[in-house]
Amino acid sequence: PIVADYNHPGVLYVGNENVVKSTDGGNWWTPLGTIYSNTVTNSNTEISALAVSNSNSLVIYAARRVRYEFGLDGIVFKSTNGGVSFTNITNNLPDSLYFTGLEINSSDANTAYICMAGFSANQKVFKTVNGGSSWQNISYNLPNIPVNCVKQIPGSNDLMLATDLGVYVLSNGSSTWINQSIGLPNVIVSDIEFNVVLNKIYISTFGRGIWETNYSFGTQINELNPGSFSFQLYPTVNKGRFDIETGDLNSPFQYEIINVMGQIIVREELKTSGKQSIQVNLPPGMYYFKLTSGKKQAVKRFLIE
Repeated sequence: PIVADYNHPGVLYVGNENVVKSTDGGNWWTPLGTIYSNTVTNSNTEISALAVSNSNSLVIYAARRVRYEFGLDGIVFKSTNGGVSFTNITNNLPDSLYFTGLEINSSDANTAYICMAGFSANQKVFKTVNGGSSWQNISYNLPNIPVNCVKQIPGSNDLMLATDLGVYVLSNGSSTWINQSIGLPNVIVSDIEFNVVLNKIYISTFGRGIWETNYSFGTQINELNPGSFSFQLYPTVNKGRFDIETGDLNSPFQYEIINVMGQIIVREELKTSGKQSIQVNLPPGMYYFKLTSGKKQAVKRFLIE
């Protein structure tokens, strides 16, 4: 697994025998604190899942895969000091299963989710709200199939799964997973990514390529319906100062400025609607201005000379 720290551009983590880190986009790598599978023999199995917190970059979760042939169980670890040291937080997880994915809640580093492969009924997805001290089984009504990836849907606390039989969504507060695989081929879904700027969800499959859908599909986030929520941004080519005009819409609004790499570099709130001037100090380049009101979103592109 490979993950990026989006709070620090160029910082990447890779899991192999242990976890290694790059601060320059992958040119040079430094091993972090050693994670041992077995405290007696120090035998290492591969890192199979990895995540870094968006709300606290010092928090890293990592999981080792089970190795039946070596008699080694799967283990989940956590670091709260940027990888200087790791603590075993497997606790009540089913360590005889292959850990396939880790996800950390975007606003709370102590809330995380882990999924697993295998055909052990009702042991598919677990959640912790206390940093791994204990885990809650949230498999609920999932069928007895391997789960390959768990992701938090941006802008919500809903979850989305990639499984061997399609995509499932769990709304926050619900105990029922909903199959959202309409239009997909009947093959293994291996990974999920979100593009909040373009309102897109992308999934990869085993043998049938990559697929996309609108961000509103299977989520509680509504995409923009033409004419129902629009705003003006001008001039679209500027030197960091531009005007926006929202018309008479419900306020407050939140706006974000996102660069072409998908990093949110400005996030502010507009108290009122109407015409307003925005001044930003950003290097030349292409940017996206995303305006959110409730569950409605709209995006405009602009260029800073």
